Amino acid sequence: MLQLRLLELRKRQGITQAEIAELLNITPQAYSLYENSKNNINNETLCFLADYYNVTTDYLLGRQEALPSFLSEEERGLVERYRALDTRGKQSVQNNMSFELLQNKSDNTKNLQYNVPS
Repeated sequence: MLQLRLLELRKRQGITQAEIAELLNITPQAYSLYENSKNNINNETLCFLADYYNVTTDYLLGRQEALPSFLSEEERGLVERYRALDTRGKQSVQNNMSFELLQNKSDNTKNLQYNVPS
């Protein structure tokens, strides 16, 4: 289960094996052995990866099936629906989120301009 979770989380972050290997100060080949279940991961590395991906070690080890508990019920529902989308659907969601974030930033800037004390 660990190798599947490592692969899933790394891909979700959009990073390569080489990038995560660099963070761990190991070679990409050594990291690949973790994802292919050909080498055991030590506790220090397991904890580092859990912190990096903002999940629990139990989640990485497959002892916790659900999404991490720090997500609200609504957030978990959104994640599950997002995961069910194909690549085009995921790109559409990402584009919409970027647009909404820009709109919020623009709205907040306008509010600051109107609330300037005299």
